[in-house]
Amino acid sequence: MTSDPKDVTDALEEVEDAFSRYSRDSELEKGLDLSDPVKTQHHKACRLIQACRTLRNNDGYYTSVMEMSFATIERSLEWYVLAQSNDQVSDFQTHRYAYDRAAELGLFSQSLCDDLYQLYKNNRSAAYYRDTVATKEQADKLFRLATTVHKFISNHLQASHECICGSI
Repeated sequence: MTSDPKDVTDALEEVEDAFSRYSRDSELEKGLDLSDPVKTQHHKACRLIQACRTLRNNDGYYTSVMEMSFATIERSLEWYVLAQSNDQVSDFQTHRYAYDRAAELGLFSQSLCDDLYQLYKNNRSAAYYRDTVATKEQADKLFRLATTVHKFISNHLQASHECICGSI
């Protein structure tokens, strides 16, 4: 029988312990305000944009930029849904939910939301899990899409003054 490596099991126990002791008094990520779920999702999207910029300025990291760009789009849609409805963060149990709710609430057409979701579904796993390699062009264009979606929502909600990402 295979014995699991102690360094891996110890690291797993440490991270499980860290997650179990989460509190609002812990050192939190800069720029995230937990008192308002709408603002939290907004600023999570902003922080992802900032992280993408950092990686793009430091030799590419195309796969990571793509991963975070997809996450930026989804966080931005979640922000919109939370701001425009009575939905709760706990309602976002699938990736598809944010796209469909954004369409239901009139942010974009169902067709555009379907296209955004299909882009995510068809390409995120291809670059992340399969034997393909992300390209600079893909990362650049996806990052542009992510910042464009984020900026549109910021302007639509008249919340650009609250952005901490500098993309507005």
